[in-house]
Amino acid sequence: MTSRWQPPRLRLFDPAPRRATWLELLYDLVFVVAVAEVADVLAGSDPGRVPTFVGLFVPIWWAWAGYVFYANRFDSDDVSHRLLALPQILAVAAMAASVSDIAGRSALFAVSYVAARLVLVAAYVRAGRHVPDARPLTTRYAAGFTLAAAVWLASLAVEPPARYAVWAAAMVIDLATPLLARTQQGRLPPQSEHLPERFGLFVVIVLGEVVAAVVTGLKGHEVTPGVLLVALAGVAVAMAFWWLYFGHVDESVVLRTRLAGQVWVYSHLPLSLGLVAFGIGIEHAIEHPSGASWAVGVPAALVFAVLGVQHLCSGDRRAAAVRLGAAALTLATAALPVPAALALILLYGAAQVLGDLRRPITEGVA
Repeated sequence: MTSRWQPPRLRLFDPAPRRATWLELLYDLVFVVAVAEVADVLAGSDPGRVPTFVGLFVPIWWAWAGYVFYANRFDSDDVSHRLLALPQILAVAAMAASVSDIAGRSALFAVSYVAARLVLVAAYVRAGRHVPDARPLTTRYAAGFTLAAAVWLASLAVEPPARYAVWAAAMVIDLATPLLARTQQGRLPPQSEHLPERFGLFVVIVLGEVVAAVVTGLKGHEVTPGVLLVALAGVAVAMAFWWLYFGHVDESVVLRTRLAGQVWVYSHLPLSLGLVAFGIGIEHAIEHPSGASWAVGVPAALVFAVLGVQHLCSGDRRAAAVRLGAAALTLATAALPVPAALALILLYGAAQVLGDLRRPITEGVA
């Protein structure tokens, strides 16, 4: 930080490579807690936990993504930028504190999310004032996010479960705002090396939930050889997911085409959902190793499928076909008992890793 007070500036043309700042890492820390809290919702026994988990995870992920995209273009890492980021951290912490009792704390969750978004809107308004070239984009973002925040506030006028339907409408507006600003994004594209790093860090966060779920499952269950094998297989599959994702960190996909870049960005939402759900599925499998493996197989299939879509975004049709094929096989075997299904999922993952290692290294693929 060369000066304590700096106006927002475009980071697109910075000569030095961008890396995550200490503030961004602090920002990620609160999402470690938020993801853990929303994962506990899925770990419950209520049959309606899956839609509740998805409905809570989406705004949490979008709150994270909103700050990432602002920082990607305008981060000045000065006092004013930090003063705009820290209230968002507090707001997300309040969201995390709400999810365990969402029926009783839905108003707190909504108000906290609105607070995080309005601080982001203020940051975009400020960026538009100081960076005239960015004004068409910042105006679109500020207008769309403000409208969504207004709908979130309007949800307080109705009681659950009708309130949740209003939240869904607000999230549609939120998620659609960047899609409706594609022309402005084309004139002000994101910085390509910074964005994959930031999304990769969130993937690390959700992969950590797999390990946390395994530890939680082992703590609450007698550790027999069979249970230990299930736990180790779950961690091994998570390592395969890690390898397949980070073995193909393609920075060029961000700018390949606007459509490919946006599909790549939004694909991280189902990818993160799948990884967290897989971890909770392993926790359930440790508790009930003789049951069917739907809670493990369906999330694993989702992860493989999203990895295939990401390869399509990079133009690698061969790898995409392999990933999508693995997704189909995983889904087809999801009704098998847990040990058999986990063994097959691990086999599918390991085979893909070995196949990638046999391929020649190409530019843009790590």
